[in-house]
Amino acid sequence: MPRANYTPQEKQLKSVIAGNLNELLSKTAYKKADVVRQTGISESTVYDYFNGKVLPSPKNVEKLADFFRVSKEEIDPRFATLPENVIPVDQSHLVKIPLIGHIACGEPITADQNVEGYITEYFPESVDPDSIFALKCEGDSMEPYILDGDIAYIRQQPDVEDGEIAAVLVDGDTRATLKRVKRVGDQVILSPDNPRFNPIVLDKDHPGKIIGKMIKMSRFQ
Repeated sequence: MPRANYTPQEKQLKSVIAGNLNELLSKTAYKKADVVRQTGISESTVYDYFNGKVLPSPKNVEKLADFFRVSKEEIDPRFATLPENVIPVDQSHLVKIPLIGHIACGEPITADQNVEGYITEYFPESVDPDSIFALKCEGDSMEPYILDGDIAYIRQQPDVEDGEIAAVLVDGDTRATLKRVKRVGDQVILSPDNPRFNPIVLDKDHPGKIIGKMIKMSRFQ
C-alpha cells in the first residue's frame, strides 16, 4: 500500500522514476505485463512504479534495470555515481521540519492544526527533530539579515540570550514575530534589524512569550 507521508523530494523522485520507466518501456515492444512476468515483481507494485505512486526498493530497481538492460541510475537517480570532487550529503543530517503557520493557543507548537507543510533541511550538527520547527518570514522588519519569504528554523526553548533572534508571541497573537531580544530592567525589548521599524516593548501590561531561538535561515530565490 502506498505511503501517505512522502516528502516533497520523494514525491519528485517518484515522478522522475515513473517518467524513466515509461520512456524505457516506450522504446521496446514490451508491455507492463512483460515487466511483471520477467521481473517477478507483483503487478500492482509494477503499476505503482509506472504511475509514480511508490518508490521502488533497491532490489526491485536492480530487477528493472536488468529487464531493460540499463544501469540502475537510468531508472533511479539515487544510484547515480557522484563525481570525485563531490562530497555526498550525510542523510542522517537531513531533517524533516514542520512549517508552522498560526499557533493555536494551549496546543503544542507542532500540533497538526498548526502545521502547514514540511521542509527537509540539512543540519551540519545533530539536532532533535522534535524540537525544531520552521517559520516563513513575512515583511521587511529584519532586513538586511532576514528577507521577506526566508525560512527561519526555530529550536523550541523558553528563553534566549540578549542579542539572539527569537520567535515570540506578542499580546496573545497566534503568529510569531522574529526579533532580536534585549532585556532592560523588567522589560524585554524586541528589536528589528531594519531601522525604519520601531522596537516592541514587552512588560506586564504588554506580555509576550518566547517560543524558540532561530538557529538557521534559508533563502529560496
